[in-house]
Amino acid sequence: MAIFEPDRSGNWIGGEQARGPFIGLQGGGVASLMVAEIEKIATQEGLGAAMSVSVEFLRPTPLMPLMTKPNILRRGRRSSVLTNEIWADGKQTASATVCVVHPVGGLGIADSEPQRIDVGKIDPLPTRTAPHGGPWLMDNFEIRPGTDGIVWFRHKDEITPDATPLARVLGPADWTHGLARPSEPKLADPNVNLQVALARHPRGEHIGIRPKTTWTSQGIGLGEGALFDEQGEIGRVAMSAVLIPFT
Repeated sequence: MAIFEPDRSGNWIGGEQARGPFIGLQGGGVASLMVAEIEKIATQEGLGAAMSVSVEFLRPTPLMPLMTKPNILRRGRRSSVLTNEIWADGKQTASATVCVVHPVGGLGIADSEPQRIDVGKIDPLPTRTAPHGGPWLMDNFEIRPGTDGIVWFRHKDEITPDATPLARVLGPADWTHGLARPSEPKLADPNVNLQVALARHPRGEHIGIRPKTTWTSQGIGLGEGALFDEQGEIGRVAMSAVLIPFT
């Protein structure tokens, strides 16, 4: 069973497990939903592989039927741009812009030598409880901390019925700033956007993040990190975040 399932009218229905730590749904789930639709369209239209995304979170997305508005903004021979929006109760809550690229060969550039990171030998962390005490998207991840600063995520259930490569990265990537935020004082740290760029799609079940954060006294922060699979580095993530009183 996926976290989001379509209903007969074409809307998306999220389960309780799609919730975030505070009001509304977790941003990574919302982003994954939009991008999964885009990747499916890109495959159907033969446009190429989705390699980067910029997501804007306009307001909290409530737990209710969601309408999406995917669109092909530009078709190109080498790259195309697609967009999607989330709407709830007549209000837009998020948008995504995805760059889709046609791969080519014969350029004489060698791929990086694959590594082998045995994530299965790392003990998983105990499940974290949501601040509101109910189910949340973090329940859907098995999380393992590596000794090299990489935190590994594995989906227990997919975000949508059609698991797509870039969409699978966004759920873990959305936690980047939270993996290295200040522990004192007790503050919430919602991110207002999410940007991910990949050099290649992940292979295997595990997505790793080596996070870094920068915070200022004005309550504005930057989360960033390198993204990995079990064969090495695959891309980068970045987001702007704000610190607000924890209530």
